[in-house]
Amino acid sequence: MLLSGRHHKFPPSSPPASFRSPHLRRLRPLRPPPTLASANPPPPPSPLPSHFPSPRRPWRWRHSSHGPGPGAGDVVQDLPPVEAEGNSAVGGKKSFWGAVSLIIGTAVGPGMLGLPSATIRSGQAPSAAAILLSWVYVVSSIVLVAELSFAAMVRDGVDEVSFTGLASSTLGAGLGAVVAVVYAALSFSLLVACVAGIGSLVSQLFPGVNPVLANALFPCFAGVLIAFFPFKAVDGANRALCGLMLVSITALVVTGVSVGRTSLLRSLSYATWSPGAILPAIPVTVLTLGFHVITPFICKIVGDSVYDARKAILIGGAVPLAMVLSWNAVILGLASAGGNAGFDDPIKLLLSVNPAALPAVRGFAFAALATSLIGYAVSFPKQLADTVELIRQRFSQKQGSAHQPNASSDRNGAILTWTVLIIPIFIASFFSAAFSKALDFAGVYANCFLFGILPPVMAWIHRSQMKKRSPDSCEDILPGGNAALMILFVIAVILAIWH
Repeated sequence: MLLSGRHHKFPPSSPPASFRSPHLRRLRPLRPPPTLASANPPPPPSPLPSHFPSPRRPWRWRHSSHGPGPGAGDVVQDLPPVEAEGNSAVGGKKSFWGAVSLIIGTAVGPGMLGLPSATIRSGQAPSAAAILLSWVYVVSSIVLVAELSFAAMVRDGVDEVSFTGLASSTLGAGLGAVVAVVYAALSFSLLVACVAGIGSLVSQLFPGVNPVLANALFPCFAGVLIAFFPFKAVDGANRALCGLMLVSITALVVTGVSVGRTSLLRSLSYATWSPGAILPAIPVTVLTLGFHVITPFICKIVGDSVYDARKAILIGGAVPLAMVLSWNAVILGLASAGGNAGFDDPIKLLLSVNPAALPAVRGFAFAALATSLIGYAVSFPKQLADTVELIRQRFSQKQGSAHQPNASSDRNGAILTWTVLIIPIFIASFFSAAFSKALDFAGVYANCFLFGILPPVMAWIHRSQMKKRSPDSCEDILPGGNAALMILFVIAVILAIWH
């Protein structure tokens, strides 16, 4: 269900009938006043105050329109009632659990399977602490992106924004163009990686299949779902893949526990708290647990409140955290049992103790890649459209989130969806080796810049602008105020220097 309508501003003297307020109930008696004269007639009703108290839910903002005098144009602006609307991208009602499943699928990538190779030096307790702190950092940054996304949706009266639009509206058109190029390169790199990974798995199962066909099977299936079916069908496929992923990782963890039960307990006694042993695991964990790319789309489908988005981010992000912690603990336990303190491949280590785990490994890798591809495929077309619009308008004031849907938006969305899926198929089929270096660059530097440094900077600019307009305009959904923003910014800079 889309946030389709524009947000209508109204003067304080004529609020909409759907606005629920105790003042309205007192001003609208259910019965007509008595006709008999009274010695003490009731006083006439006082005029409605110009500022209604803004409760915590739903997300509300005060805006100052251009009027004479201070506060002359201050109005209270609510999110309009959410109405069902047929659209090929979302296709009907909003889905909180659909947003959660997209978060789970996109946050968990096959790179999680290799994470223990970066945590083996520190041991169980230090690596678990590093993973937890990394998760808090990642989720805090994503919550900031959600805050900015909902603010832009309310301000511009649109049902979806992109990261390019957020950057352009807060940082300016010049830096927004740089962000657009880097973001497009990152999203495209991730799509190519997913297509190449799925094609490799298909080629392993069916060695005689043509590489182009192997790379094209699942992307074409996803493209048909996203372009021609309502979001309910996409959500159903994504949930099924999430179920496969959860079953696979559970099977892997159970297998590891069954073959290394005693060694798992012994490994708890080993711990190295030196920074040199702990720090290498933090960048890998941040990249593994992040799902910034789909956050604007999550805000589109999660509900009509930024607090719904925060709840979905916490719930959806907790599942990958539990998976990473359990997988890391099992592999470190197996490594300590066999004396493999310097192992490089956790998968080979697990298969060496139980070859029957290979189907679970393949099932997890396929599900993780497929769900990530779906998440990128539903969010990247909007980003690409805003990037093209930004370039076409030569950095005018109508960029990014100011895009309005029209009669051909569904057709254009289908074309963009197929474009962002077909091109990676050919790149993964013919230039996969050459593209790996670009993927490494985008996966490290682009992530540090886009999703580490930019969110706290944009949030600080946005909050400063809102406080200048109205000091009590809104409350921050990330605790800590400017101090929290400074901490996130410093961590992002340190990670960028570390890389």
